[in-house]
Amino acid sequence: MTMNTQSDNRRVVLIKSSETKNRFYCLVNPDRGINNADMIDEIPDDLLLGIAYPCLEDGLNDFAVIRTTFETLDYFPADDPIRSEMKEIIDDARLNLVRRLNELRDKISRKMAWFLGTDYAEFKEYSLAIVNKGYPRKNLDSMMKLTVFRSVAEAEGHHDSDELLYYFEFNYGNVKQLEDLPPHEFIVSLFDEVLSSVLDDKNYTSKYQFDKFVFQKFIAVMFVNYATTDPMFYGINRKDYGVSGDKNMDDTPLYRAIARELREIEAREFGGPAPESLTSSPMLPAVPPMPTVIASTPSEPDFSMAPDLPGGVGFVPALPTHAGKVSFEQAGNMLPDHIINEDVLLGPITSLCSAAQLLRRKNDPETQRFARVILADASKLMSELKRLGIVSNVANDPGHYE
Repeated sequence: MTMNTQSDNRRVVLIKSSETKNRFYCLVNPDRGINNADMIDEIPDDLLLGIAYPCLEDGLNDFAVIRTTFETLDYFPADDPIRSEMKEIIDDARLNLVRRLNELRDKISRKMAWFLGTDYAEFKEYSLAIVNKGYPRKNLDSMMKLTVFRSVAEAEGHHDSDELLYYFEFNYGNVKQLEDLPPHEFIVSLFDEVLSSVLDDKNYTSKYQFDKFVFQKFIAVMFVNYATTDPMFYGINRKDYGVSGDKNMDDTPLYRAIARELREIEAREFGGPAPESLTSSPMLPAVPPMPTVIASTPSEPDFSMAPDLPGGVGFVPALPTHAGKVSFEQAGNMLPDHIINEDVLLGPITSLCSAAQLLRRKNDPETQRFARVILADASKLMSELKRLGIVSNVANDPGHYE
């Protein structure tokens, strides 16, 4: 089924699932009743979904809650009852991650969700480079404005952490059995690996275990995604700011690019808008068995072929989709401030709000009142951060509650 784009009146919308908390871009007909920035019960199976900022970044909130809670636990003795209550915060955030990653992995696997503006072959190639060749920990920390890669190395007794390489490890699958997979299937295997690490109880015995076996992996996948994606889909053009149901986003650079890309995917994969018959396959199991394939030796990305991109953070390069390779270093320089700020600032704010949500469960009116005050003030703080342009307008507000 092919649709003439001249009669196609569908519009790009960013929607959020109240069940998984994932956000996706999609094309919808106005009479369907789904509007931009809508929260819906669950993502419909018949929609072709686009993954671009802030779809993956939303998961950073859950990672931040877990890491910050582990840090806070260290302030309390082992026999303090509050420790068990704080572990409830970790369990809740972990459950959120499982829901997010299950949905992402499932929809990517069924080709109903696509990374927009992303060269899948390069995604696989860059990933295998980190698996087989490694990448400097200090560079990953510096580009993502983190200390996680260095702190893991120092926790293992390395005093020269700046000189150490990070290797992405497949702990739940054999990478030699995955190297010959087509790029799309290989990317699914990456999400299988991250999901498996989130599901593994032994990765929650300490902050170090969580950082080493869970958080590092997610950040590495996220960064490879940036390095292999057209910067247009970072949403860093100022005309893209302020996504909301009240603002007409149709003519912004980001939404125009998303509309073009989604229609190209429809034409390539389905010969037109995605038919429902291709969306009815059942959900995948949490950790599917890894396929057996013949191993091969991966090629190393030729970073010298990457185009020169001047301007640094906030610069919007005039590149068409898939214009050429972007090196890890160039991708780091192109990351907009609000992407970096959100991981640094929203971690503590989200953790405070999670603690306040825990207090709201107490059967004590005064405790509940203080919890509501914390959440309300956190929401005001988020509004100010957005108004000042420190974080993106589409960043989650952890202080908002029903």
